[in-house]
Amino acid sequence: MRATAVAVVVLALALVVAEAGVVVLLNWSLDKTTTDSARGTARQIATQLVRQGPSNLSDNDVASTGDTAAVIQVLDGAGFPIASDPVIAGRDALTTARPAPGREIVETVPLSVSGNEQSFRLVSVGVRARGASFIVISARSLDPVSAASIRLTLLLALASLPLLVIAALAVHRAVGSTLRPVERMRRTVAEIPAREVTLRVPLPPGKDEVYRLAATLNGMLDRLASAQEAQRRFVSDASHELRSPLSTITTALEVTAHHPETMSRDELVDIVSQEVARLRELVDDLLVLARTDDTTDTPTWKEVDLDDLARAEGERIRTADLDVEIRALPAKVRGNPEQLRRAIRNLVDNARDYARSRIRVATSTVEGMAVLEVADDGPGVPVAERLRVFERFVRLDDSRERRVGGAVGLGLSIVAGIALRHGGQASCVDAEDPQYPGARFRLELPIADGAE
Repeated sequence: MRATAVAVVVLALALVVAEAGVVVLLNWSLDKTTTDSARGTARQIATQLVRQGPSNLSDNDVASTGDTAAVIQVLDGAGFPIASDPVIAGRDALTTARPAPGREIVETVPLSVSGNEQSFRLVSVGVRARGASFIVISARSLDPVSAASIRLTLLLALASLPLLVIAALAVHRAVGSTLRPVERMRRTVAEIPAREVTLRVPLPPGKDEVYRLAATLNGMLDRLASAQEAQRRFVSDASHELRSPLSTITTALEVTAHHPETMSRDELVDIVSQEVARLRELVDDLLVLARTDDTTDTPTWKEVDLDDLARAEGERIRTADLDVEIRALPAKVRGNPEQLRRAIRNLVDNARDYARSRIRVATSTVEGMAVLEVADDGPGVPVAERLRVFERFVRLDDSRERRVGGAVGLGLSIVAGIALRHGGQASCVDAEDPQYPGARFRLELPIADGAE
């Protein structure tokens, strides 16, 4: 309604200005026409006076055939009428203007003709005929000009009323149709429950500002849903996995409290220390998973040398009992250094846990992708389990269980999440080298722009 009111007021002001301009132009044109008509009549009489002389000029020569809107009067040099229109016969001079021969004076004066007071345009022309000076006065009423202006003003005003009504209806409908999708979006957002952000705002057909608003709202809802899902999964994972070490600690403390002879202090400290370390590792992993699940988290990204990270992690686990082969070819990616280091560390630690004596860490570039491969000579991963191995808390058979805790845990889930956040993927593929017949994990990430 406010938009409609503003549009109608602006249109009304524009119409007023336009109509005033039209009326002014018409009034000027009619006024000029009246003056030109009076001038033409005055000059015609002056020409007749010069040709025939004043003695042959009679009242009939200047009569207007009863038209009170136009009268003519001829004065002699002293200013006395020598010929007048019958409607003003016997009257003194209509004006005091006395132009010299060959000159004219235009003026507007009120005159009473046939009992009607009107405004007249007077054109007084000086004439010299037969050695004497004369003045021809031609008067034209301006009332027709005023009447025409008034009629035109009323006509334009009457025409403007339906135009304003039509404009108001059109603007109201147009603005209403524009805001209707916004209202639908408002109702949709109002209906979205706080615990289940699944509804989305319907996208209007046009690619205009309202469409972009709907798309922005849907993007915001997607981010809220992602954050909510990350929180829900974090709570679920925490409640699922933290229960075991807490139960172990609680049981150990209760046994020691009720039966102190069954467990020494040193044994209790060892059990609690191991479970606390396990708890710390689980909490760290859960926090990393929560950040990788949450698409609203925006860590700092920069160019990272994947080969440098791989070389550092390979050297970290090198021991006398474990042969670590490092083939680090240049591979530059764009991402968060800490997250990428964590992903590589998890893969390397996973290989160390299952390797018998040999591990290979290699980086390369293949078709626009930076590739990190970690292979070991351990028992490997069955083909049927190569997808499940990246899921959370997945347990495999005894040959591939973790040496600590008996579960695949969260390490590979973190690798998959970090790869996905960086536009890549993590996979477990077939072993190719007979020296490394065990598991071969592959991390693929897009090469940084401008890197070879």
